Amino acid sequence: MANHALSRPEGAVIRQEPVPHDRWLSNRWTGNLMLTLETPPGQFVSPGTGQLSLTRGDGGEVVAQQVARAAGTPVIPGSGIKGAVRTIFELLSFSCNPFGPRSAACDKWNCCEACSLFGLMSWSGRAGFGDAKPSSPGSVQVKVAKVPIPWLPRAERTHGEFRLYDLRESEQFDRDRRVWTKRSKELSREVFSGELETRLNFRNVSREELGRLLLCLGLGADDKTRFALRLGGVKYDGKGAVLVRPRSLHLVAPRRRTLQEEDLQKEIAGCIAEARNSEWAVKFWTGLEKLAATLGTPTS
Repeated sequence: MANHALSRPEGAVIRQEPVPHDRWLSNRWTGNLMLTLETPPGQFVSPGTGQLSLTRGDGGEVVAQQVARAAGTPVIPGSGIKGAVRTIFELLSFSCNPFGPRSAACDKWNCCEACSLFGLMSWSGRAGFGDAKPSSPGSVQVKVAKVPIPWLPRAERTHGEFRLYDLRESEQFDRDRRVWTKRSKELSREVFSGELETRLNFRNVSREELGRLLLCLGLGADDKTRFALRLGGVKYDGKGAVLVRPRSLHLVAPRRRTLQEEDLQKEIAGCIAEARNSEWAVKFWTGLEKLAATLGTPTS
């Protein structure tokens, strides 16, 4: 099975009073970052809806799981993008398990880093994503693909807190024959590929926080820390990879300005460098490199 599990370094959850989100702070950034999401060659995403429909495929009409749409247009829901990025941020910080016991949960008076940034019940976060939509008419192609039914998780063989999937097709080790076997393609899903765009909205983030967010999007400082973000279904079969590319940065606080092209790249590099040179990186940079090596970047 093409999955791995990573754990963060030993350390207790760190909590403190969360940064406010109800007013703009003069020493922090508020604005949005426009992003392009592109599926590399041979890749597709399939943010499913859990609904089935009669859909036309290459061999005629088939019953397939529907892909997410808004007004008939295929989309990657912003909530799914936020969840994927938050999971990586949690791995690379001493943050809580939002699905853990309520007695050990964060609250709006005492938050870990992830809950302060992305939110929790009764507390609005300071970072979120809009739905990713086609960047232009015809920039996204929809088709029906046969994908394997996923293998059951084998936690006893995949030790670690956070399960991740690499870019190989799904396999499982046959102990009797001592070989890796692939599951046949059994499940029909609508999938799409191409170029989409989304908006990362942020309030009262420090430059280091924004740098860490960029790193969690796969925008690494070098080849060892760059990776393809994995979104939607079929991650278990080596798909779901998208490459993220910044398009423009719009700031409204502490002062209004818009950055594009060279100015944008320079500012992004500066935010990533601030994260790289921070106390955070002492503990978590090695984990970021392991994460990037696991997720990988498609080359063909």
